[in-house]
Amino acid sequence: MTTVVAAVLTPVLGGIVSYIIWQSKKSSDNVSKGLNDLHTCVHEVSRKVDDVQLDIAKNYCTRDELRDHIDKEEDWHDQHHQEVKELRREFNEKTERLSHDVSEMKDMQWMMRMEQLDKKNNL
Repeated sequence: MTTVVAAVLTPVLGGIVSYIIWQSKKSSDNVSKGLNDLHTCVHEVSRKVDDVQLDIAKNYCTRDELRDHIDKEEDWHDQHHQEVKELRREFNEKTERLSHDVSEMKDMQWMMRMEQLDKKNNL
């Protein structure tokens, strides 16, 4: 009976051990492949960052040029603000004059009507 048990258990145990060894090798290969892919990806990202740094240096302006541009733009905005402020002041002056002229015209019209009424009453 022991020989039958040994004859059955030995191949089963051998198969289990083989399966465990195969799974650990497969897992080890997958981990190794994953680490290699990660290493490759990190190198690609590093290369892209270097390329971007070079492109920025080639295609864009320096910090001093950017600061000069910003200063010029601020000056332009200040000048534009002053021009708008001056136009608004002129507009307000003209509006006041127009309002005054319209008021005088109404007064004159009223006076003319009153004179006509007086003439009519005197007749």
